[in-house]
Amino acid sequence: MHGLSGQARRSTQAHALPLALAAGALLLLPESEPLLAASAFVALLGLSEALARTEGRPWRAALCGLAFGTAANAVALWSLIALLMRFAQLSAALALLVALLAWTAQGLPYGLAALACELSVRRGLPRWLSLPLTLTFVLAWVPQLFPWQVGTTQLAFLPFVQVAELGGSALVSFFLVLSAAATHALLHTRKRRTWTAMVALGALLAPCGYGMWRIEDVTRQRSGAPRLALGVVQGNVGVDRKHDERQARAILADLRTLTRELEQRGAELTLWGETAYPYPWLRDARAAPLDLRGPLADGVRGPLLLGLETYANVDEGAARYNSAWLVGADGMLGDRVDKARLLAFGEYVPLWHELAWLRKRYPRRGFSPGRVDVVRTHWGKIGVLICYEDLFAVSARRAVELGARVLVNLTNDGWFGPGREPALHDLAARMRAIEQRRDLVRTVNTGISSFTSAIGVPLVRTRPFTRTAFVAEVRLLDGQTPYARFGDWVAPACALAWCGALLGRARRA
Repeated sequence: MHGLSGQARRSTQAHALPLALAAGALLLLPESEPLLAASAFVALLGLSEALARTEGRPWRAALCGLAFGTAANAVALWSLIALLMRFAQLSAALALLVALLAWTAQGLPYGLAALACELSVRRGLPRWLSLPLTLTFVLAWVPQLFPWQVGTTQLAFLPFVQVAELGGSALVSFFLVLSAAATHALLHTRKRRTWTAMVALGALLAPCGYGMWRIEDVTRQRSGAPRLALGVVQGNVGVDRKHDERQARAILADLRTLTRELEQRGAELTLWGETAYPYPWLRDARAAPLDLRGPLADGVRGPLLLGLETYANVDEGAARYNSAWLVGADGMLGDRVDKARLLAFGEYVPLWHELAWLRKRYPRRGFSPGRVDVVRTHWGKIGVLICYEDLFAVSARRAVELGARVLVNLTNDGWFGPGREPALHDLAARMRAIEQRRDLVRTVNTGISSFTSAIGVPLVRTRPFTRTAFVAEVRLLDGQTPYARFGDWVAPACALAWCGALLGRARRA
């Protein structure tokens, strides 16, 4: 580009921002998972090209990175506009503004990574190395409301993503971005082409070689593991009907009908989705109700793992929890798990105790946080993740540390309507199965409910907004992966490598 005239150079720079926006939109655009895997690679090529067109100007690079991340999150969370209009009662213009702020906040890590990348490029570090290093550690360390890594897009490419058991989805993302950035360098330089080609190919082939070996090994382990038939109930109860007290008896009756059918098909333990049970329970209860509100009626044998709301006492200001509670076949209550990660303004109001105007607008603070935990059964311990906790790798790791032999997720994605969020949520959650080498079962009130094996294969996936149920014959696995033992080591390693490379360049200079 240095040989371009001033006018041509300015034109090239002007094209950088639209290119970054288009590349970001492409990152998550296809609904087909194989196409998604390919488009993500092309999108990262587009990001590399956009950064190259900024010609070493860090703040322009930061703007391109922010545009890339904002566009990607707009595609993923476009339904946020309708959600804000419907449930927050905002006007269309205000809902669009709030959604844009949310997408931009979600895209901020890409802007920061691009800024750090181009600052290091100015100091002599090649972009094909700097971009994967900076993007990996910034995405891991900058908080996001809905955390996700670009490596999640590659789940259709099963051999490639098996390295998640070594370093989580961050390691998958690193190899993906490294390969795309090195490919971009290969297409735009005449120097060291052999070396660059080796990096681009090696970043793809090395994980695949490891993955092909591990798929065969884990498949063999699963085939010899004990089995448990989990019943999954998807009652298709939307948000409006769910919060209509007049519908509670009919909802419960339908849940019992689906459960009875699953038990007749061999389900040994049946799962009901997040707050699917329509009545709240006191936390000091010892047994399930025996009246019309009881889950064990109409021929339901149990045991059941219910998603429901629990509260500490009958006082108006009593603490409330988003819980999962085990109901034995005898009606006695077993272990209970409370959701640990609450969604701001969706499940609780931040600073409610400190700001009087918030207490006037919102009569209650909302749910109180619990902690990630397991439910003990005679089959072994079950790790329970509630709502979007399955997006946080640390939550699944904690459950496995506590001895979980299988992971279950109780979720309600009905808030987002018929958008892409349920499918993207299920896609991101499947990475937890590979990271921890545990089968993962998700029961979602309006779908997508699913059963994913410990190698990431989606064995069952339901259609959203349908009334259905299925039996998942899970394998009860033991042991811990390197990622479960050592945690998120990839991001610190990338940060150290980046700093070391910069120091090395400085010394040579």
